[in-house]
Amino acid sequence: MKFGAKLINTENIEQFTEIVSTVNKLCSKGSGGKTCIIKLNHDSMCFVLPEFASNHMLFYNSGQVSFWMRIDALLLFDFYIFEGKSIEKSSVMIEILPENLLHVLKSTPNVKNLKLKLANKQTVCLSIEIEYCGISLKSKSRTITHDIPVKIISSSFLAMKDFQEPNLKDTALSIQMPGLKTLKHMIERMKAMGDHITIEATKNGDLTIRIQTECVSVSSYFKNLPVQVKKNELCSYSMRLSIRRMNDFINSIQVKPDKIICNFINNKYAHFLVIQNGNLVLHYLISSILD
Repeated sequence: MKFGAKLINTENIEQFTEIVSTVNKLCSKGSGGKTCIIKLNHDSMCFVLPEFASNHMLFYNSGQVSFWMRIDALLLFDFYIFEGKSIEKSSVMIEILPENLLHVLKSTPNVKNLKLKLANKQTVCLSIEIEYCGISLKSKSRTITHDIPVKIISSSFLAMKDFQEPNLKDTALSIQMPGLKTLKHMIERMKAMGDHITIEATKNGDLTIRIQTECVSVSSYFKNLPVQVKKNELCSYSMRLSIRRMNDFINSIQVKPDKIICNFINNKYAHFLVIQNGNLVLHYLISSILD
């Protein structure tokens, strides 16, 4: 097994830091612990919650959340190589604390480039080599190496199946959400009024986000949003969600998305897609609140 990656472009280094920051916030707000799984393939790097199972998630608990993020490694990294143990074992999964990875990425200013590789130093670790410049222009560049302990996860068929990309075949309707700043402002104001919000979308591209309690009812309306109807069974679809979970999700996004799409999955859970530059896709799932 062989893995190595390198970032030279400053914008790509900043984007990778934003990605790890997003993953760290999502893990800290999740229903499980603060660890995540990194799944390495020959052309991608995926971040997944440990308890995630893509095609058979059991949303028996109202407000349960999970996420799955894919990075196109060949587009983000200036150099990327991964070789599995065999053709059958063409990927590897490691468990890591994203907080530790984020700390390393933010620990050094004026980064010229950084390298990542898996290494065995008494224990398996993700080794990160950072080359950086001194404060003065005459200072020579220096290199520092950080080793973050990781755990190799079993590559059994069940484990690999559980960490596949979420299946969208049961989507009834997909609608593009308003901009991130608009969502943050709206959810921030609504969370002080109650515990749940209702998101309703029509096949005409109309979106309503509403909070209703015994004392107050507030709704925000958006018209003519991009929409895709997968199942033409109903004129509209709605979902009742935990506003705390929705707020956690919105405020965890540290990347600059091109768009956020909400998929309605048979009124069981909302499936949000965050897309950036064609090289990042974040799936975030929030189960519905049962009446």
